[in-house]
Amino acid sequence: MTRFLFPSAAMLALAACAGRPAPMATPATAPAAAARQAGPLRYTAGTGHYRFASQSHVVQEMMGQTNAVDLTTGALMTVAVAESAGHLGVAITIDSLGITMPEGMPGPDSAELASARGATVRLLSSPRGETISVTPPESASAAVQRVAAGFREFLPMLPEGVPDSGTTWVDSGSTTVPSQGIALTIRTTRQHRVLGWETHDGARALHLAMVASYTVSGSGEAQGQQLDLTGSGQRTADAFISEAGVYLGGTLTDSSLVNANVVTAGIVVPVRSQTRSTFTRLP
Repeated sequence: MTRFLFPSAAMLALAACAGRPAPMATPATAPAAAARQAGPLRYTAGTGHYRFASQSHVVQEMMGQTNAVDLTTGALMTVAVAESAGHLGVAITIDSLGITMPEGMPGPDSAELASARGATVRLLSSPRGETISVTPPESASAAVQRVAAGFREFLPMLPEGVPDSGTTWVDSGSTTVPSQGIALTIRTTRQHRVLGWETHDGARALHLAMVASYTVSGSGEAQGQQLDLTGSGQRTADAFISEAGVYLGGTLTDSSLVNANVVTAGIVVPVRSQTRSTFTRLP
């Protein structure tokens, strides 16, 4: 069977989220609020537990052969939010991590997955979810680093003013993340919309939607091959934030096409990926 160039292709989609996905949302456990006064919605300090689940279907075409694989990633995490000089300090600690890959495909072993326990990504964010800085976990394995890259933008962005239904805004960003020894630059343009207040898991919550398009580029060596990567993708997301500024859950779908130019072999390998991810706030 033709060797698969991207044994962690699911992580490529996860890394692409670093350009600001919107399901990557905020935690926080805050006292229940009575009727919230009209005004901007902002995230509050507190601690919460979340489950992350992601399923990816990846198709690679090379030398007349088509290989398709399905990959899953699951994680439990504790997220602590604290006020920090007018900003928010967000600590995302991985409590457990599981990655399922097809038999025979290289991937992280049980020891590497176990080492993820306790790894913490630290973010500094504005009260409305704009990431200011990111500190990755120290001495983490490659698998943990790839997963952590997907948590760089954990807070879905909130609107500037009063969150009225129909409010829209656009923002863009660029970030560079590691993926299998290749530095990937992801440039994203996002369109946000406030869908309004509704009930989510028994609580009144603001429903936010996001549609994004992005491009991917990078070069480096992976599996002994010199690669140049170029591609693009689309992403949609829904997130729910309570009146008290607590993230209640969210979903993300991502579809991308990345062309890998294998420089030494003189061939271009298209890799198509479809991913669906969810964040669930646990009781």
